[in-house]
Amino acid sequence: MDPYFPFDKAVSAWARSFAAMNISYNKSVMNLDLCDREKKYSNGFCHWPVPPYVKPDGTLVSCVTNFTSLAQPGSVGSGHRALTTLMHEGGHAAHFANVVQPSPFHSQERAPMSVAYAETQSMFLDSLVGDSDWIAKYAVSKKGEVMPWEVIEQKIKKTHKYLVFAIRGILAVPYYEKALYELPEDEVTAENIQRIADEIDKKILGGPSARPVLSVPHILADESSCYCQGYILADMAVHQTRSHFLKKYGFITDNKHIGPELAESYWKAGNSEPFLDLVEKLTGAPLTADAWVATVNEDQNDRLQKEKALYEKGLKEGAKFTASEDFMSILNMQIRLVHGDLVVASTEKDTFAECCKQYENWIAKEFNPVTE
Repeated sequence: MDPYFPFDKAVSAWARSFAAMNISYNKSVMNLDLCDREKKYSNGFCHWPVPPYVKPDGTLVSCVTNFTSLAQPGSVGSGHRALTTLMHEGGHAAHFANVVQPSPFHSQERAPMSVAYAETQSMFLDSLVGDSDWIAKYAVSKKGEVMPWEVIEQKIKKTHKYLVFAIRGILAVPYYEKALYELPEDEVTAENIQRIADEIDKKILGGPSARPVLSVPHILADESSCYCQGYILADMAVHQTRSHFLKKYGFITDNKHIGPELAESYWKAGNSEPFLDLVEKLTGAPLTADAWVATVNEDQNDRLQKEKALYEKGLKEGAKFTASEDFMSILNMQIRLVHGDLVVASTEKDTFAECCKQYENWIAKEFNPVTE
């Protein structure tokens, strides 16, 4: 799959895909710092030095977003990881840019912002990278070749039957935290912490895990404790949201209704409304795991048939916007491609296509990635 996710085309694919879904960033400024470097913080994330809010006179203060990842151009998987990160963190950025409330407290990432609420937005949008119609439109090699159906087919056959293990893997973390919090104070020892971790892995996963529960960084810091419980609730909401849109429209990729509906039902309120109420507002039903369970239980042949139909539809339609078209009026934002303090390219002065080309040239010069 790697040749069909070239790193230097990731920014273009993300922007064109979001524009096709009619997602607006409400005049925000986004600093994209995508490439790894020495002493850079070792995690991809998004934060807002200027959160959006509405002043008493009714004017909107647009947000400033700093967006980082750890891409290593030229390494296998760097393009796919960069694109998935762009879709994920770009989803966070779209969410916060569209909070329209009279105080910045409603549009910042700390409490009372719900982890489940925030991650639903990002995980919903990065889920598109696995959809066959999205792949047919945006997974294109530097030579202009679309990923063949046979590659997608192989991936589904190799992974579909194991989806349940991914669920169990994330469930193991909150079960482990629950066991630790219930442990009497005088029994909190290094030996018991390790023993309980092994017991949870065996109980939830059936044996030693490829990713032991103690290797999950979230449980090691108070600010991210219980975070994985939020991820589980978010996954439930993502599948329910996807099911809602698929039932309503039949497709999500390049659907012009997605952005406005997310903005109105999910994003506008910020943390002024409870997460569960927002899910029910959009989908018309209380949050359940039904859609997630249905995905895991879906017959593999049925899944292949459905994905092939989506792939052929995507091939026939093609992406809504080409890389050279002007769609920045839809995104309604200023993009700055940076590397630390260095501004590599910015749409403040140049077109988006020109910025992408400047960024490609800079990557070629700085990282000398392996070419096809």
